[in-house]
Amino acid sequence: MATPNPTENLVAELLTQPWVIDMFTEIGERQRQSIEVSGQVRERAASNHVFWPFHAPQFPLVVAEAAGSRITDIDGNTYLDSHLGFGAQALFGHNPPAVVEHVREHLGRSTGNGYLNLTELQLVDLLEDILPHCQKFAFLNSGTDATNAAIRLCRAHTGRRLVAKFEGALHGVHDLAAHNTAFWYHGHPTQPFPEVTEDGIAPLPSLTGVAPAPKTELLVLPNDTAAALALIEKHRDELACVLGEAVSSSFPYAEHTVPLIKAVAERCKTLRVPFVLDEVLTGFRYGISGAADHFDIPADLYCYGKVVTGLGLPLSVVAGRADIIDHMQTTGLPLTDLGRKTCVQTTHAGNHLSLAASFASLSQLRDAGPAYYERTRAKIATVQNRLADFRTETGIPLRLLGFGDFIGSFGFVAGESYDDYREFAAAVNPIGLFLLTLMLRRRGIYTLSLPMFFTGDAHSDADVEEVLAAVLDSARELDKHGFPFVLPA
Repeated sequence: MATPNPTENLVAELLTQPWVIDMFTEIGERQRQSIEVSGQVRERAASNHVFWPFHAPQFPLVVAEAAGSRITDIDGNTYLDSHLGFGAQALFGHNPPAVVEHVREHLGRSTGNGYLNLTELQLVDLLEDILPHCQKFAFLNSGTDATNAAIRLCRAHTGRRLVAKFEGALHGVHDLAAHNTAFWYHGHPTQPFPEVTEDGIAPLPSLTGVAPAPKTELLVLPNDTAAALALIEKHRDELACVLGEAVSSSFPYAEHTVPLIKAVAERCKTLRVPFVLDEVLTGFRYGISGAADHFDIPADLYCYGKVVTGLGLPLSVVAGRADIIDHMQTTGLPLTDLGRKTCVQTTHAGNHLSLAASFASLSQLRDAGPAYYERTRAKIATVQNRLADFRTETGIPLRLLGFGDFIGSFGFVAGESYDDYREFAAAVNPIGLFLLTLMLRRRGIYTLSLPMFFTGDAHSDADVEEVLAAVLDSARELDKHGFPFVLPA
Protein backbone atom coordinates (compact mmCIF):
# COMPACT_ATOMS: atom_id res chain seq x y z
CA MET A 1 0.00 0.00 0.00
CA ALA A 2 1.36 3.45 -0.97
CA THR A 3 2.36 5.77 1.86
CA PRO A 4 0.08 8.83 2.00
CA ASN A 5 1.87 12.00 0.89
CA PRO A 6 1.52 14.74 3.54
CA THR A 7 1.66 17.55 0.96
CA GLU A 8 -1.10 16.01 -1.17
CA ASN A 9 -3.23 15.44 1.94
CA LEU A 10 -2.71 19.06 2.98
CA VAL A 11 -3.80 20.33 -0.44
CA ALA A 12 -6.96 18.22 -0.37
CA GLU A 13 -7.79 19.50 3.11
CA LEU A 14 -7.20 23.16 2.26
CA LEU A 15 -9.24 23.13 -0.94
CA THR A 16 -12.34 21.98 0.94
CA GLN A 17 -12.23 24.67 3.63
CA PRO A 18 -15.21 27.09 3.53
CA TRP A 19 -13.10 30.24 3.10
CA VAL A 20 -11.35 28.76 0.04
CA ILE A 21 -14.66 27.66 -1.47
CA ASP A 22 -16.07 31.16 -0.85
CA MET A 23 -13.06 32.70 -2.67
CA PHE A 24 -13.51 30.35 -5.64
CA THR A 25 -17.19 31.22 -5.78
CA GLU A 26 -16.60 34.97 -5.64
CA ILE A 27 -13.97 34.94 -8.38
CA GLY A 28 -16.10 32.66 -10.53
CA GLU A 29 -19.10 35.00 -10.28
CA ARG A 30 -16.94 38.04 -11.03
CA GLN A 31 -15.55 36.41 -14.18
CA ARG A 32 -18.59 34.69 -15.65
CA GLN A 33 -17.92 35.73 -19.26
CA SER A 34 -14.20 35.01 -19.04
CA ILE A 35 -14.91 31.52 -17.73
CA GLU A 36 -17.43 30.87 -20.48
CA VAL A 37 -15.17 32.08 -23.30
CA SER A 38 -12.04 30.36 -21.94
CA GLY A 39 -14.01 27.13 -21.75
CA GLN A 40 -15.06 27.47 -25.40
CA VAL A 41 -11.47 28.16 -26.47
CA ARG A 42 -10.11 25.30 -24.36
CA GLU A 43 -12.36 22.82 -26.17
CA ARG A 44 -10.81 23.66 -29.54
CA ALA A 45 -7.40 25.28 -28.95
CA ALA A 46 -4.65 24.24 -26.57
CA SER A 47 -1.63 26.53 -26.92
CA ASN A 48 -2.70 29.65 -25.04
CA HIS A 49 -0.65 30.37 -21.92
CA VAL A 50 -3.71 30.13 -19.70
CA PHE A 51 -3.83 26.41 -20.58
CA TRP A 52 -0.11 25.86 -20.07
CA PRO A 53 0.73 22.86 -17.87
CA PHE A 54 2.39 23.88 -14.59
CA HIS A 55 1.35 27.53 -15.04
CA ALA A 56 -2.38 27.42 -15.80
CA PRO A 57 -4.45 29.83 -13.68
CA GLN A 58 -7.51 28.42 -11.96
CA PHE A 59 -9.76 31.14 -13.40
CA PRO A 60 -8.37 32.44 -16.73
CA LEU A 61 -9.11 36.02 -17.71
CA VAL A 62 -10.13 37.04 -21.21
CA VAL A 63 -8.52 40.45 -21.70
CA ALA A 64 -10.45 43.18 -23.50
CA GLU A 65 -8.09 46.15 -23.08
CA ALA A 66 -4.59 46.82 -21.77
CA ALA A 67 -2.69 50.04 -21.17
CA GLY A 68 0.30 50.73 -18.97
CA SER A 69 0.00 48.74 -15.75
CA ARG A 70 -3.72 47.92 -16.13
CA ILE A 71 -5.75 45.27 -17.93
CA THR A 72 -9.55 45.04 -18.22
CA ASP A 73 -11.36 41.75 -18.83
CA ILE A 74 -14.52 41.15 -20.85
CA ASP A 75 -16.55 41.18 -17.63
CA GLY A 76 -15.49 44.79 -17.07
CA ASN A 77 -13.07 44.11 -14.19
CA THR A 78 -9.89 46.18 -14.20
CA TYR A 79 -6.74 44.79 -12.58
CA LEU A 80 -3.29 46.10 -11.79
CA ASP A 81 -1.10 43.71 -13.81
CA SER A 82 2.00 42.37 -12.06
CA HIS A 83 2.42 39.60 -14.66
CA LEU A 84 2.97 41.84 -17.70
CA GLY A 85 3.39 39.05 -20.22
CA PHE A 86 5.93 37.05 -18.15
CA GLY A 87 7.78 40.34 -17.70
CA ALA A 88 8.21 40.89 -21.44
CA GLN A 89 6.16 44.10 -21.19
CA ALA A 90 7.51 45.23 -17.82
CA LEU A 91 9.83 47.93 -19.16
CA PHE A 92 7.07 50.45 -19.95
CA GLY A 93 3.83 48.49 -19.57
CA HIS A 94 1.19 47.51 -22.10
CA ASN A 95 1.07 49.48 -25.35
CA PRO A 96 3.52 52.31 -24.57
CA PRO A 97 2.57 55.15 -26.96
CA ALA A 98 6.03 55.64 -28.51
CA VAL A 99 6.32 51.95 -29.35
CA VAL A 100 2.76 51.71 -30.67
CA GLU A 101 3.31 54.74 -32.90
CA HIS A 102 6.60 53.42 -34.29
CA VAL A 103 5.02 50.07 -35.18
CA ARG A 104 1.96 51.81 -36.63
CA GLU A 105 4.26 53.63 -39.06
CA HIS A 106 5.33 50.25 -40.46
CA LEU A 107 1.85 48.71 -40.71
CA GLY A 108 0.50 48.62 -44.24
CA ARG A 109 3.81 49.74 -45.72
CA SER A 110 6.39 46.99 -45.54
CA THR A 111 6.53 43.21 -45.80
CA GLY A 112 5.66 40.94 -42.90
CA ASN A 113 8.30 38.25 -43.20
CA GLY A 114 10.73 36.69 -45.65
CA TYR A 115 12.38 39.92 -46.85
CA LEU A 116 15.14 42.28 -45.77
CA ASN A 117 14.28 45.81 -44.73
CA LEU A 118 15.98 48.80 -43.15
CA THR A 119 14.50 48.07 -39.70
CA GLU A 120 16.93 45.18 -39.20
CA LEU A 121 19.95 47.42 -39.72
CA GLN A 122 18.55 49.98 -37.29
CA LEU A 123 18.06 47.35 -34.59
CA VAL A 124 21.52 45.86 -35.15
CA ASP A 125 23.08 49.33 -34.80
CA LEU A 126 21.21 49.83 -31.52
CA LEU A 127 22.14 46.41 -30.14
CA GLU A 128 25.81 46.91 -31.01
CA ASP A 129 25.68 50.12 -28.99
CA ILE A 130 24.10 48.62 -25.86
CA LEU A 131 25.66 45.12 -26.10
CA PRO A 132 29.29 45.89 -27.01
CA HIS A 133 30.37 42.34 -26.06
CA CYS A 134 28.40 40.92 -29.03
CA GLN A 135 29.84 40.85 -32.56
CA LYS A 136 26.87 39.51 -34.50
CA PHE A 137 23.14 38.93 -34.04
CA ALA A 138 20.51 36.43 -35.18
CA PHE A 139 16.80 37.19 -34.75
CA LEU A 140 14.38 34.39 -33.85
CA ASN A 141 10.98 34.13 -32.15
CA SER A 142 11.34 32.90 -28.55
CA GLY A 143 13.77 32.11 -25.77
CA THR A 144 13.33 28.42 -26.57
CA ASP A 145 14.33 29.17 -30.18
CA ALA A 146 17.38 31.07 -29.00
CA THR A 147 18.86 28.43 -26.70
CA ASN A 148 18.05 25.66 -29.17
CA ALA A 149 19.77 27.61 -31.95
CA ALA A 150 22.79 28.33 -29.74
CA ILE A 151 23.23 24.60 -29.12
CA ARG A 152 23.04 23.81 -32.84
CA LEU A 153 25.50 26.57 -33.71
CA CYS A 154 27.99 25.34 -31.11
CA ARG A 155 27.65 21.76 -32.36
CA ALA A 156 28.23 22.96 -35.91
CA HIS A 157 31.26 24.96 -34.80
CA THR A 158 32.93 22.28 -32.69
CA GLY A 159 31.78 19.10 -34.42
CA ARG A 160 30.89 17.72 -30.98
CA ARG A 161 27.53 16.62 -29.55
CA LEU A 162 27.64 16.81 -25.74
CA VAL A 163 25.80 19.74 -24.12
CA ALA A 164 26.10 20.59 -20.41
CA LYS A 165 23.43 22.39 -18.40
CA PHE A 166 22.84 22.94 -14.68
CA GLU A 167 20.16 21.18 -12.68
CA GLY A 168 17.16 23.45 -12.29
CA ALA A 169 18.12 25.82 -15.10
CA LEU A 170 15.31 26.98 -17.39
CA HIS A 171 16.38 27.12 -21.04
CA GLY A 172 13.00 26.66 -22.72
CA VAL A 173 10.98 23.60 -23.69
CA HIS A 174 12.98 22.01 -26.51
CA ASP A 175 14.04 18.44 -25.74
CA LEU A 176 17.45 19.07 -24.15
CA ALA A 177 16.19 22.05 -22.15
CA ALA A 178 13.26 19.99 -20.86
CA HIS A 179 15.64 17.83 -18.80
CA ASN A 180 16.32 18.48 -15.09
CA THR A 181 14.68 21.86 -15.35
CA ALA A 182 12.86 23.89 -12.66
CA PHE A 183 11.64 21.80 -9.74
CA TRP A 184 7.97 22.68 -10.25
CA TYR A 185 8.04 20.96 -13.66
CA HIS A 186 9.22 17.78 -11.96
CA GLY A 187 6.56 17.77 -9.28
CA HIS A 188 8.90 18.38 -6.35
CA PRO A 189 8.37 18.01 -3.40
CA THR A 190 6.14 15.02 -4.21
CA GLN A 191 8.70 13.63 -6.69
CA PRO A 192 12.30 13.07 -5.55
CA PHE A 193 15.36 14.41 -7.35
CA PRO A 194 17.72 11.96 -9.08
CA GLU A 195 20.94 11.10 -7.29
CA VAL A 196 23.98 13.35 -7.62
CA THR A 197 27.02 11.25 -8.57
CA GLU A 198 30.62 11.87 -9.57
CA ASP A 199 29.43 11.51 -13.18
CA GLY A 200 26.84 14.27 -12.80
CA ILE A 201 23.07 13.88 -12.47
CA ALA A 202 21.09 11.39 -14.52
CA PRO A 203 19.17 13.13 -17.35
CA LEU A 204 15.51 13.33 -16.29
CA PRO A 205 12.86 14.67 -18.70
CA SER A 206 10.23 16.87 -17.07
CA LEU A 207 7.76 16.57 -19.94
CA THR A 208 5.93 13.57 -21.34
CA GLY A 209 6.90 12.84 -24.93
CA VAL A 210 10.55 13.70 -24.28
CA ALA A 211 12.85 10.68 -24.31
CA PRO A 212 15.67 10.66 -21.74
CA ALA A 213 18.73 12.14 -23.43
CA PRO A 214 21.67 9.74 -23.77
CA LYS A 215 24.82 10.61 -21.83
CA THR A 216 26.55 11.34 -25.13
CA GLU A 217 24.08 14.22 -25.68
CA LEU A 218 23.50 15.77 -22.26
CA LEU A 219 25.59 16.29 -19.13
CA VAL A 220 23.60 17.61 -16.15
CA LEU A 221 25.77 19.58 -13.74
CA PRO A 222 25.07 20.01 -10.01
CA ASN A 223 24.91 23.51 -8.54
CA ASP A 224 28.30 22.99 -6.95
CA THR A 225 31.30 24.86 -8.32
CA ALA A 226 34.00 22.28 -7.65
CA ALA A 227 31.89 19.38 -8.94
CA ALA A 228 30.79 21.28 -12.05
CA LEU A 229 34.34 22.32 -12.93
CA ALA A 230 35.59 18.76 -12.48
CA LEU A 231 32.91 17.41 -14.83
CA ILE A 232 33.67 20.04 -17.46
CA GLU A 233 37.38 19.21 -17.27
CA LYS A 234 36.61 15.51 -17.58
CA HIS A 235 34.44 15.99 -20.70
CA ARG A 236 36.34 18.89 -22.27
CA ASP A 237 37.01 17.01 -25.51
CA GLU A 238 33.35 15.96 -25.91
CA LEU A 239 31.59 19.19 -25.05
CA ALA A 240 29.97 21.25 -27.79
CA CYS A 241 28.96 23.88 -25.23
CA VAL A 242 27.97 24.63 -21.65
CA LEU A 243 24.77 26.59 -20.93
CA GLY A 244 24.29 28.71 -17.84
CA GLU A 245 22.13 31.46 -16.35
CA ALA A 246 23.59 34.15 -14.12
CA VAL A 247 20.51 33.74 -11.93
CA SER A 248 17.50 31.49 -12.40
CA SER A 249 13.88 31.88 -11.39
CA SER A 250 14.17 28.39 -9.88
CA PHE A 251 17.19 29.43 -7.77
CA PRO A 252 16.99 33.22 -7.38
CA TYR A 253 20.09 33.88 -5.28
CA ALA A 254 22.68 35.78 -7.27
CA GLU A 255 25.11 35.72 -4.34
CA HIS A 256 25.44 31.97 -4.92
CA THR A 257 24.72 31.48 -8.62
CA VAL A 258 26.89 34.26 -10.08
CA PRO A 259 30.21 33.04 -8.58
CA LEU A 260 29.40 29.54 -9.84
CA ILE A 261 28.56 30.69 -13.38
CA LYS A 262 31.56 33.05 -13.55
CA ALA A 263 33.93 30.26 -12.53
CA VAL A 264 32.44 27.91 -15.12
CA ALA A 265 32.48 30.56 -17.86
CA GLU A 266 36.11 31.40 -17.17
CA ARG A 267 37.14 27.73 -17.12
CA CYS A 268 35.32 27.14 -20.41
CA LYS A 269 37.25 30.05 -21.91
CA THR A 270 40.53 28.48 -20.79
CA LEU A 271 39.52 25.07 -22.14
CA ARG A 272 38.16 26.57 -25.40
CA VAL A 273 34.75 25.03 -24.73
CA PRO A 274 31.99 27.39 -25.97
CA PHE A 275 29.99 28.89 -23.11
CA VAL A 276 26.42 30.11 -23.73
CA LEU A 277 25.03 32.67 -21.29
CA ASP A 278 21.23 32.49 -21.24
CA GLU A 279 20.10 36.11 -20.72
CA VAL A 280 16.47 35.53 -21.64
CA LEU A 281 15.54 36.63 -18.10
CA THR A 282 18.53 38.76 -17.11
CA GLY A 283 19.11 40.60 -20.38
CA PHE A 284 18.49 44.36 -20.01
CA ARG A 285 17.44 43.72 -16.39
CA TYR A 286 20.86 44.20 -14.73
CA GLY A 287 21.41 47.50 -16.45
CA ILE A 288 20.96 47.85 -20.18
CA SER A 289 23.89 45.54 -21.02
CA GLY A 290 22.54 42.74 -18.86
CA ALA A 291 24.20 40.29 -16.49
CA ALA A 292 27.16 39.76 -18.82
CA ASP A 293 28.33 43.33 -18.32
CA HIS A 294 27.08 43.79 -14.74
CA PHE A 295 28.87 40.69 -13.42
CA ASP A 296 31.64 40.53 -16.06
CA ILE A 297 30.70 37.05 -17.27
CA PRO A 298 32.55 36.02 -20.45
CA ALA A 299 30.62 33.98 -23.01
CA ASP A 300 30.81 32.94 -26.63
CA LEU A 301 27.08 33.23 -27.30
CA TYR A 302 24.30 35.10 -25.48
CA CYS A 303 20.57 34.39 -25.69
CA TYR A 304 18.01 37.17 -25.27
CA GLY A 305 14.22 37.09 -25.02
CA LYS A 306 11.48 38.60 -22.81
CA VAL A 307 12.09 42.38 -22.79
CA VAL A 308 14.05 42.37 -26.05
CA THR A 309 10.60 42.48 -27.61
CA GLY A 310 8.11 45.30 -27.66
CA LEU A 311 4.31 45.03 -27.39
CA GLY A 312 4.73 41.32 -26.67
CA LEU A 313 5.49 40.59 -30.35
CA PRO A 314 7.55 37.38 -30.76
CA LEU A 315 11.28 38.04 -30.79
CA SER A 316 14.48 36.56 -29.41
CA VAL A 317 18.14 37.04 -30.22
CA VAL A 318 21.24 34.87 -30.34
CA ALA A 319 24.31 37.09 -30.23
CA GLY A 320 28.04 36.80 -29.71
CA ARG A 321 31.00 35.51 -31.67
CA ALA A 322 30.68 36.09 -35.39
CA ASP A 323 32.63 32.94 -36.31
CA ILE A 324 30.07 30.77 -34.48
CA ILE A 325 26.99 32.60 -35.76
CA ASP A 326 28.39 32.50 -39.29
CA HIS A 327 27.62 28.77 -39.40
CA MET A 328 23.99 29.74 -40.12
CA GLN A 329 24.79 32.39 -42.73
CA THR A 330 25.42 31.98 -46.45
CA THR A 331 28.86 32.47 -47.94
CA GLY A 332 27.15 34.51 -50.65
CA LEU A 333 27.38 31.61 -53.07
CA PRO A 334 24.53 29.27 -52.04
CA LEU A 335 25.78 26.29 -54.05
CA THR A 336 29.01 26.26 -52.02
CA ASP A 337 26.97 26.12 -48.79
CA LEU A 338 25.59 22.66 -49.53
CA GLY A 339 26.47 20.28 -46.71
CA ARG A 340 28.68 22.89 -45.02
CA LYS A 341 26.20 25.09 -43.16
CA THR A 342 23.49 24.76 -40.54
CA CYS A 343 20.11 26.51 -40.38
CA VAL A 344 18.03 27.82 -37.48
CA GLN A 345 15.95 30.33 -39.44
CA THR A 346 12.18 29.80 -39.60
CA THR A 347 9.49 31.38 -41.77
CA HIS A 348 8.56 34.13 -39.31
CA ALA A 349 11.88 34.65 -37.52
CA GLY A 350 12.83 38.32 -37.42
CA ASN A 351 9.38 39.53 -38.49
CA HIS A 352 9.76 43.22 -39.36
CA LEU A 353 7.03 44.37 -36.94
CA SER A 354 8.76 42.55 -34.07
CA LEU A 355 12.05 44.20 -35.03
CA ALA A 356 10.38 47.60 -35.20
CA ALA A 357 8.76 47.17 -31.79
CA SER A 358 12.06 46.04 -30.27
CA PHE A 359 13.91 49.00 -31.76
CA ALA A 360 11.38 51.48 -30.36
CA SER A 361 11.25 49.87 -26.92
CA LEU A 362 15.01 49.44 -26.47
CA SER A 363 15.63 52.95 -27.83
CA GLN A 364 13.32 54.28 -25.14
CA LEU A 365 15.21 52.24 -22.53
CA ARG A 366 18.58 53.51 -23.74
CA ASP A 367 17.37 57.11 -23.75
CA ALA A 368 15.97 56.73 -20.21
CA GLY A 369 19.53 56.09 -19.02
CA PRO A 370 20.67 54.92 -15.59
CA ALA A 371 17.79 56.77 -13.92
CA TYR A 372 15.44 54.07 -15.20
CA TYR A 373 17.24 51.41 -13.18
CA GLU A 374 17.60 53.68 -10.16
CA ARG A 375 13.81 54.14 -10.09
CA THR A 376 13.18 50.42 -10.29
CA ARG A 377 15.70 49.56 -7.59
CA ALA A 378 14.16 52.17 -5.30
CA LYS A 379 10.72 50.57 -5.75
CA ILE A 380 12.06 47.11 -4.97
CA ALA A 381 13.99 48.40 -1.95
CA THR A 382 10.71 49.80 -0.60
CA VAL A 383 9.01 46.42 -1.03
CA GLN A 384 11.87 44.45 0.52
CA ASN A 385 12.11 46.78 3.52
CA ARG A 386 8.37 46.59 4.19
CA LEU A 387 8.42 42.80 3.89
CA ALA A 388 11.31 42.60 6.36
CA ASP A 389 9.32 44.68 8.85
CA PHE A 390 6.27 42.49 8.22
CA ARG A 391 8.24 39.28 8.92
CA THR A 392 9.55 40.75 12.16
CA GLU A 393 6.08 41.89 13.21
CA THR A 394 4.13 38.74 12.32
CA GLY A 395 6.60 35.87 11.95
CA ILE A 396 5.06 35.08 8.54
CA PRO A 397 7.90 34.11 6.12
CA LEU A 398 6.63 36.25 3.24
CA ARG A 399 9.40 37.19 0.79
CA LEU A 400 9.91 38.71 -2.62
CA LEU A 401 12.19 36.24 -4.39
CA GLY A 402 13.89 37.45 -7.52
CA PHE A 403 16.72 39.35 -9.12
CA GLY A 404 17.70 42.07 -11.53
CA ASP A 405 15.49 45.07 -12.16
CA PHE A 406 13.07 43.22 -11.49
CA ILE A 407 11.95 39.63 -12.15
CA GLY A 408 10.54 37.55 -9.33
CA SER A 409 7.65 36.28 -7.26
CA PHE A 410 6.17 36.65 -3.83
CA GLY A 411 6.25 33.48 -1.79
CA PHE A 412 6.52 31.88 1.62
CA VAL A 413 10.06 30.64 2.30
CA ALA A 414 11.57 30.27 5.75
CA GLY A 415 15.21 31.04 4.96
CA GLU A 416 16.74 34.39 4.05
CA SER A 417 18.96 32.74 1.45
CA TYR A 418 19.94 29.27 0.24
CA ASP A 419 23.25 28.07 -1.14
CA ASP A 420 21.81 24.72 -2.23
CA TYR A 421 19.29 24.45 -5.08
CA ARG A 422 17.58 21.35 -3.71
CA GLU A 423 17.30 22.81 -0.22
CA PHE A 424 15.58 25.88 -1.69
CA ALA A 425 13.22 23.70 -3.74
CA ALA A 426 12.21 21.84 -0.59
CA ALA A 427 11.55 25.13 1.23
CA VAL A 428 9.12 26.60 -1.33
CA ASN A 429 5.46 26.29 -0.38
CA PRO A 430 3.56 25.61 -3.65
CA ILE A 431 0.14 25.68 -1.97
CA GLY A 432 0.90 29.16 -0.67
CA LEU A 433 1.79 30.32 -4.19
CA PHE A 434 -1.49 28.98 -5.57
CA LEU A 435 -3.68 30.54 -2.88
CA LEU A 436 -1.81 33.85 -2.79
CA THR A 437 -2.31 34.24 -6.55
CA LEU A 438 -6.10 33.91 -6.20
CA MET A 439 -6.21 36.13 -3.12
CA LEU A 440 -4.41 38.86 -5.09
CA ARG A 441 -6.93 38.45 -7.91
CA ARG A 442 -9.68 38.98 -5.37
CA ARG A 443 -7.97 42.24 -4.40
CA GLY A 444 -7.59 43.53 -7.96
CA ILE A 445 -4.03 42.38 -8.69
CA TYR A 446 -3.56 40.12 -11.70
CA THR A 447 -0.81 37.60 -12.15
CA LEU A 448 -0.94 34.33 -14.05
CA SER A 449 -0.65 31.25 -11.85
CA LEU A 450 2.07 32.30 -9.42
CA PRO A 451 2.25 35.59 -7.50
CA MET A 452 4.82 36.92 -9.97
CA PHE A 453 6.01 40.50 -9.80
CA PHE A 454 7.71 41.93 -12.88
CA THR A 455 8.23 45.66 -12.75
CA GLY A 456 10.02 48.66 -14.19
CA ASP A 457 8.53 51.90 -15.45
CA ALA A 458 5.34 49.92 -16.09
CA HIS A 459 4.42 50.47 -12.44
CA SER A 460 4.27 53.80 -10.66
CA ASP A 461 5.20 54.15 -7.00
CA ALA A 462 1.46 54.12 -6.23
CA ASP A 463 1.09 50.86 -8.18
CA VAL A 464 3.85 49.26 -6.13
CA GLU A 465 2.15 50.38 -2.92
CA GLU A 466 -1.12 48.86 -4.18
CA VAL A 467 0.56 45.50 -4.90
CA LEU A 468 2.32 45.54 -1.55
CA ALA A 469 -0.87 46.32 0.39
CA ALA A 470 -2.69 43.46 -1.34
CA VAL A 471 0.12 40.98 -0.67
CA LEU A 472 0.37 41.87 3.02
CA ASP A 473 -3.39 41.77 3.49
CA SER A 474 -3.56 38.36 1.79
CA ALA A 475 -0.82 36.98 4.03
CA ARG A 476 -2.67 38.19 7.12
CA GLU A 477 -5.84 36.50 5.90
CA LEU A 478 -3.98 33.22 5.36
CA ASP A 479 -2.59 33.50 8.87
CA LYS A 480 -6.07 34.11 10.27
CA HIS A 481 -7.20 30.81 8.73
CA GLY A 482 -4.23 28.93 10.24
CA PHE A 483 -2.43 28.39 6.93
CA PRO A 484 0.80 26.35 7.35
CA PHE A 485 3.38 28.70 5.80
CA VAL A 486 6.17 26.15 6.27
CA LEU A 487 5.35 22.70 4.89
CA PRO A 488 5.98 19.55 6.90
CA ALA A 489 9.22 17.80 5.97
